[in-house]
Amino acid sequence: MLPTWIRPLGLAEHVIVGGVLTALFAALGTPALARVVAVAAVGVAHEWGDGDFTKAQSAPWNGILDTLAFLPVPVLWWVL
Repeated sequence: MLPTWIRPLGLAEHVIVGGVLTALFAALGTPALARVVAVAAVGVAHEWGDGDFTKAQSAPWNGILDTLAFLPVPVLWWVL
C-alpha cells in the first residue's frame, strides 16, 4: 500500500513529461547523458518551484520521488 501523499496519476504525469522532454532533446541532437542531466534539472526546478522539497506534505520525499519520476525515459534511452 502506498502512502497517501503518493498519487500514481501524478507520477505518471511526471514520467510522460520526462519522456516528451527526452524526445525533444533527442530531436535537437543532444547527447544522451546531457538529456538525462537536462531532464533532471527540469525536474528539480519544477519540484523546487511548486514547494515539494520544502512545503508539501512529506517534504522533501515528495519532491525527491517526483523528481525521480521524470527520469525513467531519459535513463532508459541513455542505457539502451
